[in-house]
Amino acid sequence: MHYIREETLKLFVLQRIFDVTAMFFDDIQSFQNMVYQQRFEEAEKAVKRQKKELEQARKRIAELDRIFKRIYEDDINGTISHERFLKLSAEYEAEQKELTEFVKVEQAAVDTYEQDRTDFDSFAAVIRKYVGIRELTPTIVNEFVKKIIVHAPDKSSGHRRQKIEIVWNFIGELEQDENKQTIERQRKGRTS
Repeated sequence: MHYIREETLKLFVLQRIFDVTAMFFDDIQSFQNMVYQQRFEEAEKAVKRQKKELEQARKRIAELDRIFKRIYEDDINGTISHERFLKLSAEYEAEQKELTEFVKVEQAAVDTYEQDRTDFDSFAAVIRKYVGIRELTPTIVNEFVKKIIVHAPDKSSGHRRQKIEIVWNFIGELEQDENKQTIERQRKGRTS
């Protein structure tokens, strides 16, 4: 079990929120580029590929419906044997089922990516709302922070430092200067 003073944590979180808002307003384009590079650059390439594959899969599903109708009519008219119809229809249905599942999974991935992009805009709105804050309130923390992770100090290195990670609402973790995320623990009046 590890412990960190509430006041120390409040000051740290306040400073991190202040840093993020300052970074946002100092150079909004650089901030957006940083978040884009960390969160969206690779995902955007994958989403473009996924959208193309989704379009192709949907076209093939529609084509399979048309094919199935034709072979059904051929079966009714006696153009093909009923055994042949059963074999072809089973193959087409299996392909269509597989494609339908593929579309479901890929569409969910595309939707998640698009939601993440929307979330960034929501985070920007929160930043604009609280520019220049000087005092931390539960409302502010709840709007900015999804969770705070306080790691136990690494006793093997002999340091009494704790690493604190902040996971922001909407955008997740941001890589920032590691030294600003470390708080020196004072030994007075604390338990490890």
